Amino acid sequence: MGYKLFVKQGNLLLEEEATFIVNASNTKLILGSGVSMAFKRHCGNELQSEMLNSLANIEGILNKGDVVATSSAKATNFIYSLHVAVMDYNHGVKYDEKVPTLNIIQLALKNIENYIQWYFSKTKKPIKLVLPLMGCGVGGLSKVDVVNLYSEFFNRNIEAECNVVIYGYDRSDDELIKSKILGID
Repeated sequence: MGYKLFVKQGNLLLEEEATFIVNASNTKLILGSGVSMAFKRHCGNELQSEMLNSLANIEGILNKGDVVATSSAKATNFIYSLHVAVMDYNHGVKYDEKVPTLNIIQLALKNIENYIQWYFSKTKKPIKLVLPLMGCGVGGLSKVDVVNLYSEFFNRNIEAECNVVIYGYDRSDDELIKSKILGID
């Protein structure tokens, strides 16, 4: 068992039936822009309320790389939202400290994998994980570096059957991901 990788371009929220869809978010779990705004539009304001309640239940403190699971709220095409704290919006954090590093993305992937293993141990069902290139928008990380990290991380075996769909924002992202992950030029 393990990961099986797929690459797509488009809107990951509208085009996929999935177990988990990843929201590259922030430590305050505010649905602001980019993928987070798409989550708000697709899942409704109920999702933002659920996210803030989840944050309150953990005493309002998230660090970069932490992952919080919620329902999909009004969305019917996936079961869980996995909100990854990519940007640090905690009080007193200055600009350079706000943005993610590759180590943060690697930590986030490990935390996502914990949810995959939890779900598989509970259901024994195949899983579909859908995710964007985390940290490459406002976070400013190199897409090449993040794709290489994804390739290394998801080319491992785990005790679950998991299809991973990595979404690129535009055609150049799609081509980059396919060349690095699938070896297609």
